[in-house]
Amino acid sequence: MKHILILLITLTLMSCDDTDYFEFPEVEYKFNIDGRTYSDNNGYYHLSIDPSENQQTLHRFGAHVTNTDIWGLPTQVIWRSDAFWYLQDTLGYTYIEIGNVPTGQSPWSWENFAVTGFEGMTVPIVNGTSHADPNVDSVFCMMAPVTEMIGDTITIYGKAIFEEGDIKIEDSFNIIFK
Repeated sequence: MKHILILLITLTLMSCDDTDYFEFPEVEYKFNIDGRTYSDNNGYYHLSIDPSENQQTLHRFGAHVTNTDIWGLPTQVIWRSDAFWYLQDTLGYTYIEIGNVPTGQSPWSWENFAVTGFEGMTVPIVNGTSHADPNVDSVFCMMAPVTEMIGDTITIYGKAIFEEGDIKIEDSFNIIFK
């Protein structure tokens, strides 16, 4: 009985030890956005949009970021901007091969159909989320402004998330569409 009492007291004292057996290194996370185009003296980036093409202009921007956290998870970045554009009713056209149609030339024919029903839907100009490359301290995102945005100045925001959401670092940049 005496041995059991000593064992219980020893276990109790050992269980009260406040030593952290899982010590992780202190990491200084970084997140700095780069517009990846010409920047003026005021820090505004500039992007040329071709007005002759009535479509989106694609541009890749990114950030220098700590690529993984202490758990080894890749850094997630959530992107947003203060600009968007509206869809017209017709999104585009699709071509479908139709079989057994009496066209006089062949039993097969191609028919085009308009993709409609999207009028008034908003389209953000940046992708919503990206993840860091585990081998390089970089993360990238695509933007797609349209011709109607020439002359606009917008802000793009990014939020890097580390350690399963416990640490968040935010940054932003301004870009002028020319």
